[in-house]
Amino acid sequence: MDTSCYVSANDPTQPSVLRARYVHFDAYPLALIPRLRGIWAKIARHDTHALIDAILADDWFYLESDVTPDTRSFPNQHPVRGVGVTFDDAEPEPVTVFPLSRAVDLGASWIYVINPTDHTVTAHTGDGDPVGVHPLGPPAPRRATVLPDRAYPLVHRHATPPRAPTVRPYHARHLDRREPR
Repeated sequence: MDTSCYVSANDPTQPSVLRARYVHFDAYPLALIPRLRGIWAKIARHDTHALIDAILADDWFYLESDVTPDTRSFPNQHPVRGVGVTFDDAEPEPVTVFPLSRAVDLGASWIYVINPTDHTVTAHTGDGDPVGVHPLGPPAPRRATVLPDRAYPLVHRHATPPRAPTVRPYHARHLDRREPR
C-alpha cells in the first residue's frame, strides 16, 4: 500500500492552520491509526503533545512503533526508534503549514489531525472532508451512578411472575347451543 498522507496538529497560535508532516507509505486509516496508537502508548507514554512533537520532527517514509535503530532502510533514510523511518534526511524539509480548506492542493489521499485536548485523531479525505474520529487510547471508564435507596421498587425475590391471561379452550359443546328460531 503506497498511499500517502499528512499527519498534523493545529497550530497553537492559529487554530485554523495545520502543521503537518508527510508520510509516504501505508496511510490508510486501517493501518495508520493503530500505528499512531502504538507510538502514543510506547514512545510518547500517553502524552499527546509528545506524539505531535515526534511526528512533526521529520517527514516519514512510514510510521511504526516497532522500528529500532537496526531497522533496514534505504540510503538517506534513518530509523527513529519507536516512531518510524524518515523519508529523506539529505535536506530536511520544514513543516508543511496549510489550512484544512486547502487540503486538496496537497495531493495526499488522507490527512490526519491529532487533537491533544481529547486525545483523538480525526481522519480526513484528501479534499479535507472528515470521515472519522478515532481515540488514541481506550475510552475513560464510566463512573457508576449511585441511586437513592428507593430508586427501584422492592420486589420479593421469591415472588411469582405475573401469569399470562388464560384462554378458554373451544369445546364442541358450544356448538350444540343453537339459537331458537
